[in-house]
Amino acid sequence: MEENSKDNPKNYKNNTNRDRIQKIILTENKEKIIDIDNFFEIFSKDINETENLKEIKLKKNKFFGFTDDESFEKRLNLEDEINELRRKLRNALIDIDKVTTDKETKIQELKDLKKELTEKEKINHILPRICQDAREKLFGDDKFKALFEDAKSCEAVVVSIDIRRSTELMLKARKPELFSKFITELSRKLSEVILNNFGIFDKFTGDGILAFFPKFYSGDSAIIRALIAAEECHKIFNEHYNESRECFNVFIKDVGLGIGIDYGNVTLVNSRNDLTVVGIPVVYACRMSGAKAGETLLNQPAKEEVLNVTTDNIKIIESEIEIKHEGSALAYRIEFIKGISDLKAPDWLNIKESKE
Repeated sequence: MEENSKDNPKNYKNNTNRDRIQKIILTENKEKIIDIDNFFEIFSKDINETENLKEIKLKKNKFFGFTDDESFEKRLNLEDEINELRRKLRNALIDIDKVTTDKETKIQELKDLKKELTEKEKINHILPRICQDAREKLFGDDKFKALFEDAKSCEAVVVSIDIRRSTELMLKARKPELFSKFITELSRKLSEVILNNFGIFDKFTGDGILAFFPKFYSGDSAIIRALIAAEECHKIFNEHYNESRECFNVFIKDVGLGIGIDYGNVTLVNSRNDLTVVGIPVVYACRMSGAKAGETLLNQPAKEEVLNVTTDNIKIIESEIEIKHEGSALAYRIEFIKGISDLKAPDWLNIKESKE
């Protein structure tokens, strides 16, 4: 690879793609606390002259959660289309006051531009929150896009993950930047678990994450997928914490994730800047995440949904949790007697792509 090639990662900061990538980071990854220069440091790290462009692109795609270069390019192109629509909309707003004839036509053009921009921004915001197969579907299937309609009422499993004793962990960190690195990498790993189990990553909360598994996306086995994800998240935390001992002055042992799960009817909020759910299950999933480190607690409706889906290979254990201003509440722990396998794939994977 030539030293002055635009594809040389050492020169990537001078590439126009840097600006395009920066826009993506700013619009979709605020909760991941990713710094643009940190990306290029990681992207360029350990790259030598013998490494080919394909390997470099794979590193780039993995950093952003894309499994192939084509998907990443689609993401960049969508960002370009959004910026171009914003430019046209600004110009149209300026020009409309100058129009003296056929003003109704100009107003309609303005409305059409705004509608197209809003739709593309919604897609742009959904992409990092769903798995790779779903991203591909979202680019080319209008029926699949319709599943994410704003204000849609749906049945969903809500998962709230809280890092227990996170404040103490922060105070025991050797440097603030080391704790930031620890939390950022942990958030990335936990979000990957959610996505790989057909969940939707909602947000990083500062000391945990919020996710949901709506049946229209996660399938009829949404509750089981959520439980599997919770189990994997506990394992990921323990591995990541043990691998990060050098970040802390004191390595306290009794830390971990408290995970709360609830189930019920929620309302999907899909705005230009957000993809989340609101409803009672969100409230009680968060309250159940006050569980002890290493523990996953289910609220009553979530336990009932488990029994609706399966009674095989599970053990239900009654527990309790103290909820502020409410008192002691019944909760449940679920143990898998055997591994869960052969879960039915979500229906949307089998829906034939269609353009309206």
